[in-house]
Amino acid sequence: MKRNIINLLFGLFALLLAFPACLPNDGDYSAYLDKAEAVYPGRPDSIIIMPGYNRAQINALMSTDPRVVKIRLYWNSRRDSLDAVVSGDEIAKRKILSLSSIPEGVYTFELITFDDKGNRSVMSEKTGQILGPNYEKGLANRVLKSRITVLGSPAVIWYSETDTTSAMVGTEVAYKGIAGDSLKIFTSRLKDTTILKNAITGGKLILRTAYLPKNAIDTFYSKQDTLAY
Repeated sequence: MKRNIINLLFGLFALLLAFPACLPNDGDYSAYLDKAEAVYPGRPDSIIIMPGYNRAQINALMSTDPRVVKIRLYWNSRRDSLDAVVSGDEIAKRKILSLSSIPEGVYTFELITFDDKGNRSVMSEKTGQILGPNYEKGLANRVLKSRITVLGSPAVIWYSETDTTSAMVGTEVAYKGIAGDSLKIFTSRLKDTTILKNAITGGKLILRTAYLPKNAIDTFYSKQDTLAY
């Protein structure tokens, strides 16, 4: 019995000595060091989406990180992308990426920068709307209030534009002059009267109203209307 106890204790002791060799090396931090040494170039910031008619400009502030040499733009759920070089002169300044053709709709744009070793920055993103024919179809002309004469010239008075959030910028009016020429005048939304100088008597005017949405790079127009004056 005594011998059995001694053998059992000896076996347990040998097992305890061997057990640490089976454990992972506590000093092996290589997996963590790989992550700790990852390099992340400075990411773009303060992104502005500037819509146009089926086109857009993406305006982003470059970081102060001098290692950045390239920027990539993703959109359409990353099915489309655009790469552009970032020069030293563009560091810490705004850079514009132009999309010459993009269907009307709402998109999330993602921006990532790279250094010369291919390291990627953390992603920056911005969601915005690209405009097109559907937006333009919904635009209305400014409403004419009355027709008058000012110093012998025909004129029209518009209803005042009271919506301070409206993208309307003014109304373009085309008409025939007394010399048979075609004349055109633009009236700001801040003015309520358009005088048709040198217009023929009892003629017609063709009007369309211009809209410039916030940050837009294109002016949009309502459909044309023809009115007698």
